[in-house]
Amino acid sequence: MNIKNEARNRLRATRRAMGPARRASEMALLAGHLLPWLGQNAPRRTLTCFLSYGTEPPTGALLADLHAAGYTIYVPICEPLRRLSWSRWFPGVAMARSAVGPIDEPVGERFGPELMNEVDVILVPAQAVDENGDRLGQGGGYYDRFIQSLADPEHRPMLLSIAFEHEFVAAGSFPVEPFDQRVEAVALPSGVRNLTKWPRERTLELM
Repeated sequence: MNIKNEARNRLRATRRAMGPARRASEMALLAGHLLPWLGQNAPRRTLTCFLSYGTEPPTGALLADLHAAGYTIYVPICEPLRRLSWSRWFPGVAMARSAVGPIDEPVGERFGPELMNEVDVILVPAQAVDENGDRLGQGGGYYDRFIQSLADPEHRPMLLSIAFEHEFVAAGSFPVEPFDQRVEAVALPSGVRNLTKWPRERTLELM
C-alpha cells in the first residue's frame, strides 16, 4: 500500500469514528462560516458543490441553505474515464443512480468546462488539506483532471475545499504529486482560511 492510500485509510477511519451526529455538528459550524465567505467571494452567486457520500462532511443541509440564499448550484457528474461534467441542483430535482459510482446524481442537462465561465467558486471535496493548499482526495483524480483541463488558471473559479478541523494539516503531512491541484481556501468548523494561490507550476499530464 502506498503512503497516500495509508493516509486516506487513517483519515477515513477517523471520520467513521466521529459518528453521524458529530459530523453533522461540525458541518453546521463550517456552513456558518462558509455562507458569509461566499457572500464576499461569489458575486455572481453561482457555484459548484459536491453531493456528500458516506462519512464525507454532509452537504445536504448546506445545499438547501445555498438554494434558499439565492445561489445557482451545480453538482459534479462522474463520467467514464474519470472525467467530470456538471448538472444543476435544486430541491426536488429528479435523481438517478450514477453509471460509474454508488451515488445518486441529478437527471438533466450535462455541462462541460465551459460552464466554469459562469461559476465563482468550486467546492472541492478533500480527505485533508495542508497549509500550502495541497489536497488529499479520494484517489480517483476526477477533480485534478477537471481543474487541470481549464484553459486559463488565472480566470477560472476559486477553489475551496470543505474539511473537518483535524483534516487541516501541516505542509508535508501527505505526499504531493505534480498533477495534484491546489485549492486557494479551506472551510473548517473554526472558519474559512485563505491559502497561498498557485505558488508553483503543476503541468504533468494526468493519464
